[in-house]
Amino acid sequence: MMRIAAAVLAGAVLALLTSFGVVRVVTTSEKDPVAKPLYNYGTR
Repeated sequence: MMRIAAAVLAGAVLALLTSFGVVRVVTTSEKDPVAKPLYNYGTR
């Protein structure tokens, strides 16, 4: 029973760290060149 609880806890920690890492990569990869072309549609 103790092994199962340890495995569940380790899995939860790994899932949290992975999701935090993915969110960090996504937020740091968002730069202005992606948003700038969207503003030019109104002038055409």
